[in-house]
Amino acid sequence: MIKLFLLHKNVYSHQTVLCIVQSINARGMVIYNKKGQAVIKQADLFLSISHSGEWAVIGVGAEKIGIDIQHYKAKSRDFIEYVTGETDISVPLFSKIWSIKESFVKWLGTGWIGIEPNEIYIDFNLQKVYSKTETAYFITSEIFESYVVCICSELSSILKERIMFE
Repeated sequence: MIKLFLLHKNVYSHQTVLCIVQSINARGMVIYNKKGQAVIKQADLFLSISHSGEWAVIGVGAEKIGIDIQHYKAKSRDFIEYVTGETDISVPLFSKIWSIKESFVKWLGTGWIGIEPNEIYIDFNLQKVYSKTETAYFITSEIFESYVVCICSELSSILKERIMFE
């Protein structure tokens, strides 16, 4: 099971992350690795954090997850083509694609090091996202009519989850 927390940017801080981790009885300590990714050290839980616009999302789960939130915001035509291979795409659809790819690289634990956005492929029908070497499942949800949240996991059981915040 994945616990999700939605925080306004004015509330989000490292201290808030620590309090959330402690509130779910995680005895581990939150640290940031060399890639800047927050991890729970010495615990059987996984942590993923994202922020965009006014909001931050924190996900904690028993399995490795990647989470991303994206505000619907217009991007340059060149960036859209770089990420999707297309130029004529709506802002909400682009935000969803970008959120899926962001959550995937967070799930990988690599960030964008060694992988390009156009090397990540999405199968919307099967709710799978994959690179040349890795495959994961994803779920997405629109919130506040102008944001999309995506969670990535290697377990297909995530497809049965609903994105709901604590």
